[in-house]
Amino acid sequence: MVLTQADAKALCVTCHDDKVKLIQSAKVQHPGAMGDCTDCHNPHASKTPGLPKTDAVNICLGCHAEQTEQAKKSNRHQPAFGQGCATCHEPHGGDNPKLLRAQGNALCLECHGPDSKPQALDAEHVLTLFNGKVKLPEDYYQKNKVVILPLKYGLGHPVESHPVSDLMDPTNITKVRAHINCMTCHQSHSSAKPGMLVKDQENNMVFCDSCHKNRSNMKVMQ
Repeated sequence: MVLTQADAKALCVTCHDDKVKLIQSAKVQHPGAMGDCTDCHNPHASKTPGLPKTDAVNICLGCHAEQTEQAKKSNRHQPAFGQGCATCHEPHGGDNPKLLRAQGNALCLECHGPDSKPQALDAEHVLTLFNGKVKLPEDYYQKNKVVILPLKYGLGHPVESHPVSDLMDPTNITKVRAHINCMTCHQSHSSAKPGMLVKDQENNMVFCDSCHKNRSNMKVMQ
């Protein structure tokens, strides 16, 4: 077979030049995307949107073998090992470290936040997140029992009034007294225990004691 362009990538960009611009201009580049498009994509057909050679998870695990070990744990985050890595990560390049679609808690709260509002595309029977960049099945939230956290003013998980973001010093509001975010307590990909807590810990008061001096006044350790 003779290509109409010099190589496969040159052929792809005749239609997908927007992806080339994204790859080249990204603040955080994906080395895999700098190579041949057909390293990851089947140019003719695939069972998965985006035409990955395998599927939306295993196409990434081929290079990111460290995540293969995470997949062996009994409690897996559905977007990571079900829907696909690109739910949270930009596959071609992005603005944030680790190619994340948003920074800090904003990434998690896109799905789990009280203001999470996935937009419905009725004609395609999908929901969209991250300004339309990610498409999910229209029954995704119900089918996967996505938890929406009752947060208000950065408080409310795992119990009422518990902070989920940095605690500022009341005597100096420009100073952070304790750094807190979703990853303080949770793992992003999987865990050996329910709750996906860090270091595969059990979801009990012993876990809380790792930050709190005691259980009577629940003061945060300095």
